[in-house]
Amino acid sequence: MSAILDEPKVDLHAAVGTAVSFLKQAFAPAMELRNLQLEEIERTEDGGEWLVTLGYDDPAATHPSPMEQFMRPRPLRKYKVVHVAAESGKAVAIKNR
Repeated sequence: MSAILDEPKVDLHAAVGTAVSFLKQAFAPAMELRNLQLEEIERTEDGGEWLVTLGYDDPAATHPSPMEQFMRPRPLRKYKVVHVAAESGKAVAIKNR
């Protein structure tokens, strides 16, 4: 039986919780994570990891042009992929997407 068909010890809800906590611990001290949302979740082909993509607004990246000064600026979106081990539930990596 393929590993991807086996049920992981850590379900997707626990993996998302771990990913959010890991992202906040890693980045929140340096910046405020606004509008943090789950964007995608999937398991690797071998079933060993959950890949949790989280998106947030990066207000520091908003640079309104002179024409946009009277409009509400739209923050740029940033995305991070957190790798969570499917067996242990521990975050093992975080990468830019």
